[in-house]
Amino acid sequence: MSAARIVGVVLLACAGLAAAAPPAQAQVRPTHEVRKGDTLFGVARKAKHDGVTRNQMILAIVRANPGAFPGGNVNILAIGTILNIPPRDVVAAIESAEADRQVAELLASKPAPAATVAAVKPALVPRVPEVVPPGLEAAAKRYRDGLSLERRGDDHGALTAFLEAGEGGYGLTQKKLGQIYDKGNAAVPRDYQASLKWYQKAREQGVPIDKPLQYTAPR
Repeated sequence: MSAARIVGVVLLACAGLAAAAPPAQAQVRPTHEVRKGDTLFGVARKAKHDGVTRNQMILAIVRANPGAFPGGNVNILAIGTILNIPPRDVVAAIESAEADRQVAELLASKPAPAATVAAVKPALVPRVPEVVPPGLEAAAKRYRDGLSLERRGDDHGALTAFLEAGEGGYGLTQKKLGQIYDKGNAAVPRDYQASLKWYQKAREQGVPIDKPLQYTAPR
């Protein structure tokens, strides 16, 4: 076979291989899915290309993902957000000094407030004034004394005041004593029988009791 014919065969073979080769796939642009604990600075540090600064990388990521930062706050990243990571040539095209200036501005700027759902203001429940039956003014005063002592943490002093008011026939105090004995506190142990006794006295005074007045011995 002549040299010219050999060259022709080789050229045809090369042309056939070129035709059979699959087309080059389009380059996939790298991304990063935001996970719990991720920050913009952390993502930029991991994705930073060689030869560029951290601020260049940060600014490039911000520019490539304008909707990823709610209210322009670069400190907030929603979990599950997919961030586009710019290629090196895009990052390097940003001047280092400009990147430093703009990143400093982003950190110093006050972010826009996040949208909030308007809360429904609960309706105010009118306070029912305490009605003291005639002749029970002193007992009512001891009841209020007991409440004041209880708020200050003096359970013993409060119990003494409540017992005086309860024995004086003041229904609200009798209900209070039922609650105290029902649970016990630092001044008195839990006593179901005493609790039911005071609840019953309060009910006889017309004070509503939402607890069934039936004693069941604890098992």
